[in-house]
Amino acid sequence: MGSKVQPQPPREGLPSRPWLQAGGWLLFGLGILGIFLPVMPTTIFWIGAVWCWSRSAPHLTHRILSHPRFGKPVQRFIEHGEMTRQSKLAAIGGISAGFLLLQLLSHPSWPLSLLIALMLSAVGTWLWFRPEPADASPQPSAD
Repeated sequence: MGSKVQPQPPREGLPSRPWLQAGGWLLFGLGILGIFLPVMPTTIFWIGAVWCWSRSAPHLTHRILSHPRFGKPVQRFIEHGEMTRQSKLAAIGGISAGFLLLQLLSHPSWPLSLLIALMLSAVGTWLWFRPEPADASPQPSAD
C-alpha cells in the first residue's frame, strides 16, 4: 500500500523525540489491547501512534500503515478524516458499552454520570459526522 503520510519533523513546542516515541509505543500498546477487548478501540490509538511516530520514528509509522487489517482505516483517517460506517458503529458501540460498564461497576454520582454522558455523546456525534470513503458506500445495482 502506498503511503502518503510523510515523516514530520518535530515542531517547536512538541515533546522531544524520545517522548514522542514513548507516546507512540503507549498508544500502540493500547491499540493492541483493543484487538482483544471489545470496548477498547484499536484504530484510534494507532492513529495517535502514527502521529507520534511520524515525528520521531517513521519506520514504525510504515509498520502500522502496512498492517493488513488496520492500516487502510488509519491511513484514510489521517489523510482524509474518513471513517467507514462500520467503523463508526463499532466506535460508538464501544463508547456505549464502556459507559454502561462504568455505570454498572462504579455507580458514579449523577452529576458525574451526566458529565461523562455529555462528553461521550459529543465524541459519538463527532464520529458519526466524519466523512465516509466513497468506495465504502453501497453501489446501486445495474438492474
